Amino acid sequence: MKLYVKGLSVDGKPRKDGRYQARYTLNGKQYSVYAMSKDEAQDKALRKLKGITEKTDNSSSMKLKYWLEKWLSIYKQPKLRPNSIKNYRYAINKHILPTLAEVRLQNLDTTQLQTVINDVPSARQREVVSNILFASLTKAYNVGLLQRNVAGAIEKYKSDYKPRRALEENEIQRLTKYVVGTKYELIVNLYLYAGLRRSEALALRWADIDMDKRLIFVRYQIDEKKQLQEPKTKSAKRYVPVLPELYKVIDKYYKPTTERIFDWTPTYTTHLLKEVFKAVQIEDIDIHSLRHTFATMLKDKGVPEDLRTKWLGHSKLEHKDRYEHVRTEYEKQHIQKLTLKFDTKKFD
Repeated sequence: MKLYVKGLSVDGKPRKDGRYQARYTLNGKQYSVYAMSKDEAQDKALRKLKGITEKTDNSSSMKLKYWLEKWLSIYKQPKLRPNSIKNYRYAINKHILPTLAEVRLQNLDTTQLQTVINDVPSARQREVVSNILFASLTKAYNVGLLQRNVAGAIEKYKSDYKPRRALEENEIQRLTKYVVGTKYELIVNLYLYAGLRRSEALALRWADIDMDKRLIFVRYQIDEKKQLQEPKTKSAKRYVPVLPELYKVIDKYYKPTTERIFDWTPTYTTHLLKEVFKAVQIEDIDIHSLRHTFATMLKDKGVPEDLRTKWLGHSKLEHKDRYEHVRTEYEKQHIQKLTLKFDTKKFD
């Protein structure tokens, strides 16, 4: 409930990280506080104005809403990307706080937690909520805020993984023919013939493509603010061979500059390509399906598993690179074989 207090205001919309901001003026200076809901932000600001502080931070009488905020900021925010934190906050605000915000840690029980989880309609969100409650309350128990781990007996959910399918030969031909000469041509071919992740392709600069060596160097990914970020894993930093089909497309657009190739956000790109897939009547796929198609092409054309894993940027390699100079020559041989197969016949 919104209160009208002189010197206090609360933003109507959340920030990018999902938190609400409240401002209060004290002794002529303006201060800000943040919380996962408007009411909580208002309450924090009001307490500051009145000189009231939360005295329960180090005891099991702390309310769950305060502990979740601490858990996110101390244990999760330092190692998760902003978008992941935003998704956590969304799940907390939407599914946990409406029921459990005011419940104190010492009063929580497994039945309450399980009911909240079971009431989440989406299977994916149900998995997220169960993970949040389990991890946050296990941490509360480990740091001594709970005498027993009330989350230990909850039934954790795992949403059913629906494997993406690879495109059929006629679908690839329809798609690549449709995008010729359009703003979609280069991005579609990068996903399809280099197997890049959505944000990896969007982070590419022209300088990341070596046309002489026919290699794409994947160095960054991009966020929703179009900011370059380091990849999540070391193996995501890699190079990918430029196959003949892709080389022809890149050559049409190539610029010898350090500029970024695309000025799109990941969400915008998903929306654009969804329309493209609809136009060519292949609506049961998404961007990642093109990456999966690339992986399937490599397998079908006999590329060894270790090279497929390396080019796709997966973190687990079946074979370790103990002899890098040997691997380089070995890799070159397979790139040459693969290039010949694409040059001879587009699809087997």
